[in-house]
Amino acid sequence: MEFHKRIMELEEKEVNEMAYKKEGEVKDLAEKLEKGELTPKEIIKILKERGIKERRHWSEVIGLIVWGVLCFLPAAAKFSNLEVLSFLVRLPTIKFPMSAVYLAIILSVFGSCMEVYAGYWRIKKGGLRSEDDTVVLIKTGPYGIVRHPDVGALTVNLIAITVAVSKYVPFTILSVVGNIVLIVTIYYCVLVEERELSLKKWGDEYRQYMKEVPRFNFIKGLWNLRKKR
Repeated sequence: MEFHKRIMELEEKEVNEMAYKKEGEVKDLAEKLEKGELTPKEIIKILKERGIKERRHWSEVIGLIVWGVLCFLPAAAKFSNLEVLSFLVRLPTIKFPMSAVYLAIILSVFGSCMEVYAGYWRIKKGGLRSEDDTVVLIKTGPYGIVRHPDVGALTVNLIAITVAVSKYVPFTILSVVGNIVLIVTIYYCVLVEERELSLKKWGDEYRQYMKEVPRFNFIKGLWNLRKKR
């Protein structure tokens, strides 16, 4: 309940009430990079000193571990024949039609490709030749459709995998719970990242970006992109 409450608190925060510099905290770094006064390596060090370097949130790590345990523990029980895990073998399994399995495989491939493409775009357009850290707000390519194409693609990929391999790894109620935990955790981490990192880095520019581009809604993002053209 506390975790859910925290998510709701972050979601309810009005963007205009967030007390960050209007121009953000990386404008000077982007300008110095463009002039050749600082190298990408030096800027990454400064980002760390300012407390705005990209980092993995602890809840994301825990969420991924919980997802993996819940989704794959029944399979471990099945193949290990450990008595202590025998109750997991008796859990009812959800059988998917082959059409759903094929769709899951397609989504998994799509998700993997999108992750790679988004990472490439951050390296190419982010100013620091890094997949993790950027000083330029990227609003083109996949980032012109949704604000977090890499994270959204990772989520789709992981959930699709649980369906794609369900013939060999039993898909049980634990898998459903695991996928829900994954979605909630990633959504929470994205809210934290936007509020505590992205808005600090780019200020009003990111606020405007939030108004123009959806967080994860790929369909809405494509529709908005079409209207702009």
